[in-house]
Amino acid sequence: MLGTLIAQLDHPDVAADTLRLLEPELVEAISFRAAASSMEVPDFIAGAVRMFVDTADDDLWFQLITVIRKAQDPGLAAVQTILEWVVTEK
Repeated sequence: MLGTLIAQLDHPDVAADTLRLLEPELVEAISFRAAASSMEVPDFIAGAVRMFVDTADDDLWFQLITVIRKAQDPGLAAVQTILEWVVTEK
């Protein structure tokens, strides 16, 4: 399920649907980071999630799995959590 969502995040309609489900503050932060990177929001979202998948350490995966296990919509919870981590990155 998560793999399918990740694979489709660069489709504008999927990204738009995902954004509608996220907290407004997170959407604003994503839009800001995308603009600052001279990227379209769907491209930023897809890239951020793929980068997490490719580079996250075991500790981050453990945290993400914990979030997913508690969520009613695991795919959305995973994407939201990853994007929160990306936009609040220090």
